Amino acid sequence: MKKPVLFWLAATFCVAANAQDLMTGPLSGVSTQLKPVKTGNAQFIQKIEASQPNYRATFSVTKTSDKGKGDENTYFLNLSDLDVSTVTYKVERDVIAVLADTKQHRKFVRYSENGELKNLTDRVKLYADNPDIAKALVESLKKAILAAEKSYKPARTPETLDDLRQWLKTNIGNEAIGSDKYEQALTFDFDNPLRAVFRRSEVGGKGSASSETFSFNLGDLGLEGLQIESKGKRFELSLVVQQKQKLMGYAKDGKLDNVVQTFEIISGDADKIRDVAAAWRKLIPLAVKQLESKKPVFAAMPAAQKYLESSIQPAKTNDRTIEQSLKPDCICTYTRRETYNKNNTEEVYEFNLADLAEKGAKLGVDKELYTIDLKTRDNRRFIGYTKNGVRQNYVSEIELASDNLENVRYMSQAFEKAVQVCAQSRKSPVPTAGQQARLDWISQQLPKESGEKEPVTYTLAAENGTCDLKLTVAQGGRKVSELVYDLALKDLNADATNFDVDGKTVYVSLVTKGKEKLVKTFKDGKPSDYVHTVKIQLGDIEKGRYVAEAFRQLIRNCVSN
Repeated sequence: MKKPVLFWLAATFCVAANAQDLMTGPLSGVSTQLKPVKTGNAQFIQKIEASQPNYRATFSVTKTSDKGKGDENTYFLNLSDLDVSTVTYKVERDVIAVLADTKQHRKFVRYSENGELKNLTDRVKLYADNPDIAKALVESLKKAILAAEKSYKPARTPETLDDLRQWLKTNIGNEAIGSDKYEQALTFDFDNPLRAVFRRSEVGGKGSASSETFSFNLGDLGLEGLQIESKGKRFELSLVVQQKQKLMGYAKDGKLDNVVQTFEIISGDADKIRDVAAAWRKLIPLAVKQLESKKPVFAAMPAAQKYLESSIQPAKTNDRTIEQSLKPDCICTYTRRETYNKNNTEEVYEFNLADLAEKGAKLGVDKELYTIDLKTRDNRRFIGYTKNGVRQNYVSEIELASDNLENVRYMSQAFEKAVQVCAQSRKSPVPTAGQQARLDWISQQLPKESGEKEPVTYTLAAENGTCDLKLTVAQGGRKVSELVYDLALKDLNADATNFDVDGKTVYVSLVTKGKEKLVKTFKDGKPSDYVHTVKIQLGDIEKGRYVAEAFRQLIRNCVSN
């Protein structure tokens, strides 16, 4: 596990050899100005040590009080991170402080007190005992910073996707930052090189340990979230999914947890984390392009159906197992059997794909699982739902589940194609031969002894031709109640005739023009109130859809007569 670190040090050592001559002069000038500084009650001893590569330097400032107590502050940094415009001096009572801040005040300076690593800082603080030395030290620091800016060259990273993957795999490794240790590894799927897994284990100074695993597709990452931040003593490179979508599988201490949108690579070295960030910056656009090239084209219904059916696989979490199947015909059935804490549930959904919104299939997340959320047009409750064999209220949306993003990545597009085809190919079963044929067809669709609580039977008969109808509703078991409606179709509003859902019931509404109470009713043979709306209960959505259509045709033909 030490090879990545050694490889990186070797690369930076080569850069140092080229920078040696350029940096010796400026660093030497800084060193010359770092004189011992005596104040009223203490003394400062300062020195600078060049590192490899030697645009990286360590400043140490040891303060010894008159009582002999000593404190040492140490700064380790890449001099090119300092902002030359911030280098100045400032009188602090009986001593002159020489200050240099980092560019944009980013905390890129590693700082320790008496050998103990502290939080990263954005300032280096040195001392001088008179204005002349302070001014000379300011000028020497500026020269060293400018020389470092010219000399510093990030590590060279590859150009191709495969080489960048290998480079990152090699250069992301273990880190020891103070008393904390991090084991980090990036691996790739053999069958799908865009699939990656990042693992990080952390052992704190007190011996506490934790591990995290992130699984993701390289092509889902975005450049907009790629950034380096200082967090306490360490640097973190954040990698974020495009548009901050939650598309990363996540496990903590070996146990699946909620899907996430980001992860962080940790380092204690600013130059190293910058090089890793540069490699990701090259890789991400290449991966996005390759993922886009793999996007399937659903030119016809069979291709969409095949993809949808094969994409529905069993899904598992820590405490749930989901078995599911999808029959993606235009009249579609989705069956889901879920085991949760030894409790079993079976749910069956039936719906017409043409009733889904055109963009009604969306990739989403439900805790540890990926989902495909399906919604109907205008959120109408047109999806039949049965739970454990018991019919439930109609619903307007359902959720398909997956524990593997790649299985469902393109389901939204496949559903979009299927919805489009089913909407275009939908054929009405309503007869076109004439009014009597339509009337007979409607009669065949009406329920006979249906109903959850007690049987209901509908009978429709023509009175004087096909424009005056008698609708009889018989309800009850041993004791039957009968309600009769006299329907003059010329009084009905064809445009207001439609079907809808109320809980578990599908019904067709026949409404008079202007909602005027023109429909005469008889209850158990006796005249009853006039009404403006008649509701006919149907067995399912498809019957409701086409019975409403047939009535509209009957009404329009009667009005035209």
